[in-house]
Amino acid sequence: AAAASAARRLGRLDRAAGLLRTALALKLDDDAARAALTQVLLARGDVDGAVTLQEEALRLDPSDVPRRLGLADLLAANGRPDEAEAAWAAALALCPEEPEAWERRGRARLRAGRRAEALADLSRALELRPQDPAVKELVRSLEPAREKYETPYLLDAAALAAAPDGAAPDDDTVVLGELEVVRLHASGLASRYQQQVIKVRTQRGADEVRQQVISFDPGRQEVKIERGRIFKADGTVVEAWEEGERSGSEPWYQLYYDTRVKTLGFPTLAPGDVLEVAWRLDDTAAENLLSDYFGDLTFVDGTAPKRRFDYVLLSPAGRQIHASAPAGVVRTERALPAGVTEHRWAARDVARLDAEPRMPGWAEVARVLHVSTYASWDEVNRFYWGLVRDQLRPTPELVATARRLGAEALAAKGRDPRLLDRGLAALDAEAQRAVVAALYGFVVTQIRYVGLEFGIHGFKPYRVDQVLARRFGDCKDKASLAHALLEAVGLDSRLVLLRMRRLGRLPAEPASLAIFNHAILYVPSLDLWLDGTASYTGTRELPGEDRGATALVVTPDGPPRFTTTPEAGPGQNRLESRFAIALSADGSASVLGHSLVAGAGAPAYRRSYQVEQERRPALEQAFARTFPGLQVRQATFSDLSRLEEDVTLDFTLAVPRWAEPDGPGLRFTPFGGGAGYTESWASLASRRLPLVLGEPTTSRFTYRITAPPGWEVRGLPGPAAGDLPQAAFEVRWRADGDAVVAEGFVTFKQSEVSPADYPAFRELMTRIDRAFGRRVTAAPRAATEAR
Repeated sequence: AAAASAARRLGRLDRAAGLLRTALALKLDDDAARAALTQVLLARGDVDGAVTLQEEALRLDPSDVPRRLGLADLLAANGRPDEAEAAWAAALALCPEEPEAWERRGRARLRAGRRAEALADLSRALELRPQDPAVKELVRSLEPAREKYETPYLLDAAALAAAPDGAAPDDDTVVLGELEVVRLHASGLASRYQQQVIKVRTQRGADEVRQQVISFDPGRQEVKIERGRIFKADGTVVEAWEEGERSGSEPWYQLYYDTRVKTLGFPTLAPGDVLEVAWRLDDTAAENLLSDYFGDLTFVDGTAPKRRFDYVLLSPAGRQIHASAPAGVVRTERALPAGVTEHRWAARDVARLDAEPRMPGWAEVARVLHVSTYASWDEVNRFYWGLVRDQLRPTPELVATARRLGAEALAAKGRDPRLLDRGLAALDAEAQRAVVAALYGFVVTQIRYVGLEFGIHGFKPYRVDQVLARRFGDCKDKASLAHALLEAVGLDSRLVLLRMRRLGRLPAEPASLAIFNHAILYVPSLDLWLDGTASYTGTRELPGEDRGATALVVTPDGPPRFTTTPEAGPGQNRLESRFAIALSADGSASVLGHSLVAGAGAPAYRRSYQVEQERRPALEQAFARTFPGLQVRQATFSDLSRLEEDVTLDFTLAVPRWAEPDGPGLRFTPFGGGAGYTESWASLASRRLPLVLGEPTTSRFTYRITAPPGWEVRGLPGPAAGDLPQAAFEVRWRADGDAVVAEGFVTFKQSEVSPADYPAFRELMTRIDRAFGRRVTAAPRAATEAR
């Protein structure tokens, strides 16, 4: 081979050919020698010899499609079209779904002047690989009059701008038309055209829509701005915009994406204008990262009224499309030429949706159009488990880490570490919980939260050994590592795909991957939900964003479970406080306090007070609104590194203005100032949307107030109480020797209040504020007797 190469470089082609034929005679399947000999023969002008050589190779391996395509190219380039056609036909018979075969035949036919046949071949190549920009442009050049898929649906912006907008007096903007047309290909990749026509009525509205944002992945998508123009009130049209681009990463959350964000700015937009903006987003990647799946989530309702809403999905005929059908949205379906089915959802005169404080996630209050190619959650489960299965395999290092942590946990509980040899599933629940807490604690405290959401890793976790080695990962990485650690000690767990509560829950249909944005872990034997990203959180303290959330429990060997994660009970989230208050005659007070925080509130305490030197100023800031001007004299916390233990703290406060002057005495309420319950939880007079209370909690309190020597407390308020399905409270006052005691509780029993129940709930909050706002007086006994 070396001698042949040297001979070829020296121009001694006959010598090179002879040496290469000798090499092939010694080893008939030597592809390198055959390729080199082919080049030598072509350099000599011996096309027949080169063709014979390739045909001989195909007899050795008839399934070699690339060689058949190379032979076809060789024949076509040397004026033998009939033989070339036969070679291409043979290649396509072997692999009819290979886009390169169609493209190469199409280009050869185009060179031969067979334009119509070339267009058919290239169109077929584009259908199989719709993201190929070169073929796409070639097809467009061959068929310049070809109608774009969005053309029949385009909005006439000028006509919409000229028509009455039907706005209400307080509308800042009106969406005259919103159109989205999606051309879905067999691969699940798609092209998307979006058009919006927006009437601006106020300066605030102009500021809101002045900038339009488009997210895209430059490595997998191509974005093209089709139109951007402003219809002025005087009839002029301004076709100009400012364009910028930035990274879509969120470093403040330690999330890094390969997504870019293109921004379109319209600085001249003013009240009375109509803005039209349209863009196309084409998938250009070589393959669909999610097999042939397609899913899309679109909100029908928005914060501005919409005169018309249209979503059109053009799919290959026979491709099943599963979708939600929101009330008031009309769905139609019809067959189009060229094997395309049109699925269309339309709504007219869509009222605006006004946001309210503490409302549920948008998906629960707005109508959602959700389309998917998945027929069932079983399909989602099978795909996702196939995607992640190989990433979860424990390595020897990971197994050693899990067993070491598990043995240490058992020893700390006074249990024999050798019990772990039997497998964690064989141990009692207490031993299982101890080991799970140790492994989970390792993931939470020793693996930093950093998300590298590049390519497939936006959906697929990194290998667990990589996560363990580099000591960082995102939600799915952490859930996967926790799963592998538990598997290493013999305990079954399940990955959970989750839609965080703030986004709003969604119904079970259609099945889709598009709805999820988070991943956690479920341990069936302990009915335990674990979030590896929840810093400072123990196994009993699932964050509120994960509670009552839409979730899919992924099951390797059975049907998955589409569910809603459980809400916590008010008994799980507790704040218990005791205050011993020594009141001075000048209204100041010394306070000895003790608090216990259990459940959802504990992680915030561990986070806020983790640095010992900063605890006193942080505690002063926390109490400042209730007792202005206070000083923390002393504060002692429990070990905040123990995530499985409740947080306790003991403190001493000096409060300069705990009571107010009242004649010869003082007037006070032990509960201090600050925002009341009505202001915090029921600020609106009425509601159209549910009120989200967050996690159910119980707060119990005891205030023991000792008056100055020679003073007495008089006019104790009577008891107050209230009880509803959503919340309850009680406040009681009593004398205790030379002191007065106020004690009681406030409980939020549910996470939401419906609009129908809101008036009664608001009245209850008002009653709590009245009960907490009642004043007690203290005065010297002589002054009391004189009265």
